[in-house]
Amino acid sequence: MAGQRIAVFDKVGDADAADFIVSTVPIPDPGPGEVRFKVAALALNQADLLLTEGRHYAKATLPIRLGYEGCGTIDKVGEGVTRFAEGDRVTCLPNVDGPYSTGGEFALAHEDFLTAWPEGWTAEEATSLWMQYLTPYFPFAEIFPFEAGAWVMITAASGGTGLGSIAMAKLLGARVIATTRTAAKVAALTAQGADVVLSTDQDDFVAEVMKATGGKGVRVICDTLSGPYIPMLTETLADRGILFIHGALAGDNSFTLSALNLVYRRAGIYGYSLINELREPGAIARGTAFVTEALAAGTLPMPVIDGSFPLDDIRAAYERMRAGGQTGKIVVTVS
Repeated sequence: MAGQRIAVFDKVGDADAADFIVSTVPIPDPGPGEVRFKVAALALNQADLLLTEGRHYAKATLPIRLGYEGCGTIDKVGEGVTRFAEGDRVTCLPNVDGPYSTGGEFALAHEDFLTAWPEGWTAEEATSLWMQYLTPYFPFAEIFPFEAGAWVMITAASGGTGLGSIAMAKLLGARVIATTRTAAKVAALTAQGADVVLSTDQDDFVAEVMKATGGKGVRVICDTLSGPYIPMLTETLADRGILFIHGALAGDNSFTLSALNLVYRRAGIYGYSLINELREPGAIARGTAFVTEALAAGTLPMPVIDGSFPLDDIRAAYERMRAGGQTGKIVVTVS
């Protein structure tokens, strides 16, 4: 059987211990309901780094395949596939079950987790679409909906999902506070639609949030920092405010805070995962339809691409993400 190059990491630990490599494995055949596509590009996600550090809620056997989302051209379909055919250009949502990965020259996906490659989009743009917009769609539009004019905070907002969250919140009528740790990103986040941009490391962060919101606080916080930032963030919540966590970029999965911080505000902290939402019946159809229609109407912008790396430079791509200097999606192209 022919072989293919794939991206993996074969060690778990801190940044120095994690080793991203390109390996060779057989090209798999699609099973019932599956398609195989020749990968054009895959997009990196912070969840990959959590896996390398052993801090993700999902545990995997080494060496771990990389890649949640990608795009490419179908070269083989499995039994029972009806929505796609060989030669179709597709984008791939994160598959929720099975040993799926987009980090290689070929990838398998269940047909339910594929959509058509948007006409006129580059491979870098097509592969960056779904994680960026579906991640904020479900909490903002379905799970924790807010009224028009409500204040929404998005932490670590300069990554691909952060920029997608700004755009989704604005589309749904929110006023947005975006946070960053560097002043260099203020202009970029403002250009992407943030009403207020603040540094989470400034001494008067809580006071500045309350000033911006007229003393009322924030209705929803979309947080990817977690760890030591949670107590401070809860102090910015409005009455009946909600903070949902879907990342741990601060380097610590745990946090300690006063329960009365939440009691006083009648507030709540929730865990959120896009993967869990995609398991719900009808969720993929609702989410993809909403995003597709918004893109066609011009009310959601195309993904911002920070940079592109070839597959053989997969480690450099992840080092770029780990350094935290990106604005938008980091993409790996496959030739």
